Amino acid sequence: MENVIETKVRTEGKGDSKEKALNIALGNIQKKVMKDYKGNMIIRIEPIDVDVVEAKEFSYIERFLFFFFPRKRSKYSVVLDVKINLFLLNIEEINFNKVEQKNNIKSHAMGSLFPK
Repeated sequence: MENVIETKVRTEGKGDSKEKALNIALGNIQKKVMKDYKGNMIIRIEPIDVDVVEAKEFSYIERFLFFFFPRKRSKYSVVLDVKINLFLLNIEEINFNKVEQKNNIKSHAMGSLFPK
């Protein structure tokens, strides 16, 4: 029922600071894993190793009304390879017992959809 898989995920993030770019890249791990392992419930994602594939800083000069108050701005981009342990629960292997309830107005009005 429960599987432990060791896999590698490549994620990327962009932001106004180094911390924000890394935070977005690490936050994308869950989205990428959810897309790759459909039909499974993810119990835990445990990072083992983080490798920086590419880290870039884009800088430019910004001006107000094209002439006034020049200032240097920077944006950051990072690509990471993250090695993770993935703890999955296979939903298809869980057996649900089917309980049928008679359909009447009283049960719907009182809100007792689940038997006690």
